[in-house]
Amino acid sequence: MLAVLAVLAVLAVAVAGCQAAAGGGDPGHGTASTGAAAVYGTTSAAARPAPSPSVPGQPSAGSPRIMIVGDSITEGSAGDYTWQYWLYEHLRADGLSPRMVGPNRWLYNNVTKTEGDRSYANPRFEHANDASWGMTAFGEKTAIGATVATYHPDYLLVLLGLDDLFWYGISQPDMAANLASFIAAGRAARPHIRIVLGLIPPDIHTQTKPAFAASVASYNHTISSTASQLSTAQSPIAVARDGDINVAADLWDGTHPNTNGQIKIAAAFADALAARFHLGRAYPRPLPVLPTGPLTRPALTVRPSRTAGQAKLSWTPAPGADRYFVFLKDVTKNETSFRRLPWPLSTAQNTWTVSLLTPGDTYAFGLRACKGADCGAFSNAASITVP
Repeated sequence: MLAVLAVLAVLAVAVAGCQAAAGGGDPGHGTASTGAAAVYGTTSAAARPAPSPSVPGQPSAGSPRIMIVGDSITEGSAGDYTWQYWLYEHLRADGLSPRMVGPNRWLYNNVTKTEGDRSYANPRFEHANDASWGMTAFGEKTAIGATVATYHPDYLLVLLGLDDLFWYGISQPDMAANLASFIAAGRAARPHIRIVLGLIPPDIHTQTKPAFAASVASYNHTISSTASQLSTAQSPIAVARDGDINVAADLWDGTHPNTNGQIKIAAAFADALAARFHLGRAYPRPLPVLPTGPLTRPALTVRPSRTAGQAKLSWTPAPGADRYFVFLKDVTKNETSFRRLPWPLSTAQNTWTVSLLTPGDTYAFGLRACKGADCGAFSNAASITVP
């Protein structure tokens, strides 16, 4: 029971990060929302991190120009590929040379709670987008016009609305009005822009809160109906449907997609681009199922303690990892298998003292890095003879 509660606590804390740093205005009317900015912080243009430096082998493409607009589900966090990566790679594999555009080029660090992280799982793709942790549709409806005018996207790919519904409780009429205003502002800046609206994917809250689930379903219906009603020959609108998200398997904290969730979102947008605009092909099926959790191996060091029967463990952090499980075996007693200690260590517990060891015995230790519910890379094995 305690283990279950611990997992739920991890999910709750991680999901809460969604509401950070939205910026923007009043949910219904676009006036300044000082409360949200004061509590969660606003990433102003002046405070934005510098763009990511170029990476050897990173593509530099030309057209079409694609701008992805989204919140934390799109921006991603430390150690992620992001769904933008998987879409970009898919379009490149189809022979296209998309240029990703927008003001932002980084991840959110889910451990330090700061913007500007560079630790992409694979940095060799075009990072630019208009995605930010906590971004809302009500904030973007007044900002998108200037962003489109600056970056001139041919395609606008949008996955917004979760934070509006969950953290701000925006009414359905206001959600519909904000979406229409967003589309109008984008078109005012670029009349021939092509738009793909993503449906809000399920998350832990749609499974545990019936009222919220109904709200998401209602807004998804609004997205589909708005796309149908406002689509024009000059500026057509398509809908990306990522209804195959499995909350338990595809979301590392109940809200944010892991690698397999990112692939499913990318596939939904790729399918919409192919079907409506003949841009690339539909994403190949069956979708790949890849390992999840942190990819970078922690480098583990073990050193003796001044106290008998103890040893000190320290390690290099794995990007995105918010907890670590310890494994050990007593080599002197000919134990052949590592056993995992029951409770994970937080990032604040680096360095950690392990006790109740047998003095004079040689132990081997290892760590496994975890991000939310997903455990990934193992460290090296490190040995010590206990004083």
